[in-house]
Amino acid sequence: MTEPFFKKRRKIASAVEEIKFDPSARQDYLTGFHKRKLQRAKHAKDEAAKRDREERITARKLLRARRKADLEKHVAEVNSLLRRELDSDLDDPGEEDNINEEEGRAHINGTMKASNRDLEAEYPDEDRYTTVTVEAVEVSRDGLHKTPEDEVLESDGEGVQEVTPQSKSASRRSGGTPLHSKAKSLDPKRKRKKFKYESKTERKMTRHKERSKNSARAKDRRSK
Repeated sequence: MTEPFFKKRRKIASAVEEIKFDPSARQDYLTGFHKRKLQRAKHAKDEAAKRDREERITARKLLRARRKADLEKHVAEVNSLLRRELDSDLDDPGEEDNINEEEGRAHINGTMKASNRDLEAEYPDEDRYTTVTVEAVEVSRDGLHKTPEDEVLESDGEGVQEVTPQSKSASRRSGGTPLHSKAKSLDPKRKRKKFKYESKTERKMTRHKERSKNSARAKDRRSK
């Protein structure tokens, strides 16, 4: 059997006890259309500015991340190139240092030898011709004596004739070459070398040539 159908009763809503009317609110509503419109426009403008700021912040973050990645990549490439160059240049650093030290010592010794050469000055006069020689000497307990280099030079120059006033006058009468000019020709003055600044490319090429020479010498010594 089916259950009997009962008609639903309507629920009686609670009745409003009192309705109050506010004339000021009614006045604001009727006269506030323009004001509310301006408020909506301002709110929309604020929301758009907020979205733009968030987008700029996101774009800056992405740009910083991209730049950081590029910088790290560039640094890694430079380090790899430098490491490769150092590995190629430093095949045998000990022998290369020894070669550089020997070349430096030879250069210093050559400079000292050039600076320790005897200085010779000539003072001509009408009747006399004087030659003053300044020699480098060594001081020891036995006294002053010439350096070994001066002794060798002196032994080599034994064949040079000494210039005297008599020999000078004799050479003039005979019409020959003056003896002091021969002495000058035997010991010519050293020309001062001009110092030249090398460019960056020239210095790089010079270093490359020196390294290649040093490495070739080291290989020759190792092969022997």
